[in-house]
Amino acid sequence: MEVTNTDERAVNVDRISELPEHILHHILCLLRWPTDLARTSILSKKWNVIWQSFTSFDFDQRRFLCLNGADKWDHIQPLPLDKQSIIYKQVFTESLGGSEMPLIQKFILFVENTLTTRIDQLPSIQKFRLHVFFCVDLFIPLMDRWISIATDKNVNELDIHAKMSGKFYFLPQAVFASRTITSLKLYGCEVGDSAAIKLQNLRELSMKAMRINENIVHNFAHGCPLIEDMRLINCYGLKFVHVSSLPKLNKFEVYERSSLRSIKLEVPNLETFLFHGKKSSKCKLMLAGCGNLKNLTLRHAHMSDKIFQEHISHFPLLENLFLLECQTLQRITILSDKLKKLSLVRCHKLKEANIDAPNLLSFEYTGAELPFSSMNASRLQEVKLQFKSQKQKFVQKFIEGFDGKGFKLFLASKQDVHIYDELRGLHLPHSGVYKIQLTKSARMLENLLNGHLRDFYPKNLTLKTSLTSDLLAFIQERRLNKEKTPSCCKFYSKKCWRHYLEAIKMSEYPNASSAENPSISLELLWNEDLPLLEDLGMTREFLVHKDTELTYTDE
Repeated sequence: MEVTNTDERAVNVDRISELPEHILHHILCLLRWPTDLARTSILSKKWNVIWQSFTSFDFDQRRFLCLNGADKWDHIQPLPLDKQSIIYKQVFTESLGGSEMPLIQKFILFVENTLTTRIDQLPSIQKFRLHVFFCVDLFIPLMDRWISIATDKNVNELDIHAKMSGKFYFLPQAVFASRTITSLKLYGCEVGDSAAIKLQNLRELSMKAMRINENIVHNFAHGCPLIEDMRLINCYGLKFVHVSSLPKLNKFEVYERSSLRSIKLEVPNLETFLFHGKKSSKCKLMLAGCGNLKNLTLRHAHMSDKIFQEHISHFPLLENLFLLECQTLQRITILSDKLKKLSLVRCHKLKEANIDAPNLLSFEYTGAELPFSSMNASRLQEVKLQFKSQKQKFVQKFIEGFDGKGFKLFLASKQDVHIYDELRGLHLPHSGVYKIQLTKSARMLENLLNGHLRDFYPKNLTLKTSLTSDLLAFIQERRLNKEKTPSCCKFYSKKCWRHYLEAIKMSEYPNASSAENPSISLELLWNEDLPLLEDLGMTREFLVHKDTELTYTDE
């Protein structure tokens, strides 16, 4: 009886509130709406203290422009007269005044109220994020004031996203003199050539959709000696990039917007470099001074075979190599005992590839033909193959080359999925465009199937496997133990495939090559509530992997 009482008391313990304060702060960071964040303060005295000490602030104007969320801001009232700054009064009386308060005014009120009631009481703040989607000229003084308040409060992470029509937001000088900023992310901003940049503790710098030049990059490099992560994304006006004075720089990424002429890096400790050039890019890459590079990603349409071989010879420690749409590559040779992951995606003119990488674990290829003359990769664990046009004989021969290595084959289209526990006696389907993946991991195979069922809701699933297979047990568990209303997604608005699966019809037929391993055919019947692919954001071509999309977002 005592044990039962103890168990009952244990069930009633609020374990979440007992978590360390920094974890509770992280939980608050994950809440989408500021009003939801504020509501946590009434949960208990402990949560009220946590909320009062929360030092990350996210002001996103898009939430105030969303019609579905408009009613969330009806409670916001104008500031008392004694709290209204001159800039605040000017904005409301000269440009945005009126009897009915528009959502743009509610955003201003929300920021001003938060600054007055919360930030003023704190000695310092961890993060300040300001995302302004619609910015008018009279808005600028308010932004200057808000950002200056953040820097005065010794902010560590500053994230400014300013979208203005036809112009850039000019950052206050106070930003570049901060001694506490460790992360600076800027979008749509402008930095003057003469700006005195001295951010002694800056570790992370991201500049996106900005107007910059080589002098500004140079000023950041010389004024911020501790930078470890630097990203230049779709910036205007940049012709040359030369970095040689950042001893701690570990990661450098460049996404080209205007026509870059050259990138020269002399950074011995650099481990990751990414260049995502335009299709017309003729940018010259000079990376010989980066001998410790481990991760290299290149989207360079005009990189020749000779230049690629010169690059690869400088990186003896390279572990991950990703080549995307390198359209002039025709013949390449990769010799490396360090390489672990290799991806060749849509390099359509590639005719010959010789790979000698005995420690390679993951290999991916997307293209029209199979260009591999020789391939030594005895430790491979995962292979991804995608083709625009298949010559079945060559594809099948290539796949069967992995037979002795214990691979399982996952073959999928929008309508059909085929899974093979063994590759002997393999007969690929003659029609349709398929995604081909080989793996040695049963868990990975389950993940592939789960992801495909979630994204495409195919009609047929065929298993060539033994009756004692873990994969078959996984399928049967999902089929036989399916609840009427599955509870797996009760906390999510978007449901997984189990919620739409009405029934499964199973049939068995003997396999000519192995009586012990019959083929099992499953017909998947989906209910009428099945969402459209457009509703799931499936706008990309089927054959484009999510992990090969070289996009960047600050969101």
